[in-house]
Amino acid sequence: MAMKTITRRQVLRGLGGFTLALPLLPSLLGEREAHAAGGPRRFIALRSEHGGLLGSNMYPDDAALTELRAYAGHDVRRGDLSLSVAGGTASLSPVLSAPSDRLTARIAGKMNVLRGLDLPFYIAHHGGGSLGNYGDSTERPKELRPTCDQVLAWSPKFYRDLSTIKARSMVIGSREASWGYANPEDPQRSAVEPLYSEYSSRALFQQIYAPSEAPAERRPALVDRVLEDYKRLRDGERRLSSLDRRRLDDHIARLDELDRKLNVRTSCEGIEPPGEDSVSYYSDTFFRDPAAHGAFWSLINDVIVAALACDTSRIVTLRAGDMWAPNGDAGQPAGWFSDTDLDWHQEVAHRSHEPARQAVLREAHRGFFEKVFLDLVAKLDAVELPEGGTLLDDSLVFWTQESGAYTHDPIAMPVVTAGSAGGYLRTGSYADYRDLDVVCHTGKDDPAGEVTHAGLLYNQFLGTAMQAMGLAPEDYESVPGGGYGLHFESTDSWFAGHGKHSAAVRRAAGDVLPFLKA
Repeated sequence: MAMKTITRRQVLRGLGGFTLALPLLPSLLGEREAHAAGGPRRFIALRSEHGGLLGSNMYPDDAALTELRAYAGHDVRRGDLSLSVAGGTASLSPVLSAPSDRLTARIAGKMNVLRGLDLPFYIAHHGGGSLGNYGDSTERPKELRPTCDQVLAWSPKFYRDLSTIKARSMVIGSREASWGYANPEDPQRSAVEPLYSEYSSRALFQQIYAPSEAPAERRPALVDRVLEDYKRLRDGERRLSSLDRRRLDDHIARLDELDRKLNVRTSCEGIEPPGEDSVSYYSDTFFRDPAAHGAFWSLINDVIVAALACDTSRIVTLRAGDMWAPNGDAGQPAGWFSDTDLDWHQEVAHRSHEPARQAVLREAHRGFFEKVFLDLVAKLDAVELPEGGTLLDDSLVFWTQESGAYTHDPIAMPVVTAGSAGGYLRTGSYADYRDLDVVCHTGKDDPAGEVTHAGLLYNQFLGTAMQAMGLAPEDYESVPGGGYGLHFESTDSWFAGHGKHSAAVRRAAGDVLPFLKA
């Protein structure tokens, strides 16, 4: 078949010569690959460490909040996102700023900025809490549950057809962001474990690339080769303990999933392996080189877009945790998008409200916004779908941080989203869910005098995300009407959020968040 000229919007050139020739117009797609209207949705969750940003740096000005609604016992507010542009820089806030040719009115119109989403208990440092595994805490460990991405990954409502899917989910960056059952097909008897995460763009590409092969070349099932031995051992060996029997079942389930992946074939042609690997940037100077950080994540983002465009995966979780610089710095923590030689954990994050440290933290998070979040969002928005709209329009991308304005404390954890999840979500909003009559941190003895207020539960945001992906509350709720994740009560009276969230707020956790439903 003669190929028409491929436009710039169909080809994304990433660093290192990784070319994505994305066959996403009808003239380039076979019938099986073309998505009908109301096609699949994509879930992309990004997490950066610590938090610690002052509200004045993270959020738009409150003057933008022109709508008022009574909800869950207090007033919640909303306003339109509006860019200000000066000197070639477009801004929604000091952190949410980028060159004006990248942060455009079009992109801002597809974003939401959410303020006032809390966990009502002390969680300290954590990996899985951002996706609903609230028991994963360095100081207050509790019952572990799968993160919401893994509920989606094994949901037949989300993946109605696995024929093109090489990776149910792509887990990227620092470990322990994504958690799932050891055997998702037998959750009642399985432990909850962290999933393996990947930093190499080339290794990630191998997870999602499916070369075309003729049906006759389909591999024989791995499970078939060991099935008789499995049955004989499992059912015939009396000495086999119940724990070992479970391990055997889990192993067979993993082989079965591996079989499925190995036999995936797509016709997404024109995809070339990355010419450069993200980890090739690692060196003694990498850890304090913001330009190299941007190049690193750009390569990762190129692979993400390739996977979502070719429909070999629809779920991405990415955690940009602290880096540990090598011998020259004696293993000292370093921060993404910062060249400071300060210990990132103790001297920056944990002293974040000192003016000089806040400036360092603000610029690092601004770098993450521009070079990771916005870079990915813009690339997704450049991929046009046959039925109209873009890959971003069918996605929900969100970025959150480990904590709110005070490190360790999950009060007002910021959430920035992009994409409407196939039209489910309203976009272009700054929404503030705080109850301004309920103070958590008073600002007393704080160098910045930062005052925080109780808001709605973070569980409600994750539940909203799950419904945007096509699931019903009964498909994911652990607590009826509770959004995503378990509800834990604060036992620490010194915690700023202790006893601050009303019964009305807890009852509302199963709703879609105000202002977000299209």
